[in-house]
Amino acid sequence: MRRTLSCLWIALSLIMLAGCWDRNELNELAITSATALDVDKGKWIMSYQVIIPSAISKAIGGSAGPSAQVPVVVYSTSGSTIKDAVANSYLEAPRKLYFAHNSIIVIGEAAARKGFGQLIDLYLRNPDSRETVSVLVASGDARSILEQLLNMDIIPGQGVQKIMEEEYQNLSWLPNTKMYDITMQMLGPSRCGLLPEIIISGGKEITGVDQLQKTTMTSKLRLGRAGIIKDEKLIGWLNQEEQLGAAFLSNNVNLTSIPFTSDGDPNSGYDSNFQLRKSNTSIEIKWADGKYELTAKIKARGHLNETNGSLNLIKPDVVKTMEKSIATEIEKDANKAWNAILKADADVVGFSDVIMRKYPKQWKALQEENESVLKKIKLTVKATATLDTVGLSNKSFNKLKED
Repeated sequence: MRRTLSCLWIALSLIMLAGCWDRNELNELAITSATALDVDKGKWIMSYQVIIPSAISKAIGGSAGPSAQVPVVVYSTSGSTIKDAVANSYLEAPRKLYFAHNSIIVIGEAAARKGFGQLIDLYLRNPDSRETVSVLVASGDARSILEQLLNMDIIPGQGVQKIMEEEYQNLSWLPNTKMYDITMQMLGPSRCGLLPEIIISGGKEITGVDQLQKTTMTSKLRLGRAGIIKDEKLIGWLNQEEQLGAAFLSNNVNLTSIPFTSDGDPNSGYDSNFQLRKSNTSIEIKWADGKYELTAKIKARGHLNETNGSLNLIKPDVVKTMEKSIATEIEKDANKAWNAILKADADVVGFSDVIMRKYPKQWKALQEENESVLKKIKLTVKATATLDTVGLSNKSFNKLKED
């Protein structure tokens, strides 16, 4: 009898404890798809792009027209710290901010130059924040990026993340930097990294649904330069050629497109294009005469996807000339990137990690001297390119006309 009563009491207790004690109902949450960080007059400004579920369901169902509702709403709060700014959202928002579906975070230039170490700490410390969120830097105000609507994606935050993923996979100019990536970079030997820039190009910003009812948009969101980050601060920029060169030096190229001269003459102008399909960079290092001599060996493979020359592609020496011209372009971009890195004194390609692993004792001594490692590096870039195929035709269109 006593055993039966005990079992009944345990069963009753389990029934009473069933459920989630800290649950949040969906209609009580403000699902945030993107956030932005700015600074103004010593205050942190946090902006939130919050999804409006009813507008999303109407858009998916095909409801449109003058009465269509915008899919997101953007508002900002300020505070002495970043978390203080987030907490102040309770003064005006009817729902609790929910960041588990946050896709991107945009850091304004002023905030990036001030330093965003507090933001990294916030993401590492709070369980409702995702370290897989993509991080971008704006050349101006970050809030304006969240206000811009996209015509090909209902939720702008997710649309920007898709743009970053497509660019990284098919162009490789910019890194798709996640929060955990920039965290590891800031904790690494160089304490440097790169963040993609996002800008609003064109004219009037698109902030209303009625502005999307046209075939041509007055403005659009696009990726730009690469922001150089050192010790959690923005210190400069890399342009397009320098970005690609840095990607080659750090062995971070997936696919990309490289214009080149088919006859190898740099004065004749670009008339052909190389579609890179595979790339590998190995770094050889040795210590000599008080310098770290680094050799970056870049091997690129791909195919010819465009040419306006008049060369016969059947001839092996013609193909070799093209391959040498492609390799020259890769070396040129890599050296431009290296010069920019030296000027900024920011090791965004990770050579410090290579030196630390190869020469740990010398690295420790260098750190104690508090001297820049870049000043002790002599870099040589050697690139080779291989044309696996020249396409469906062994002759250019100009050559066919001559024949």
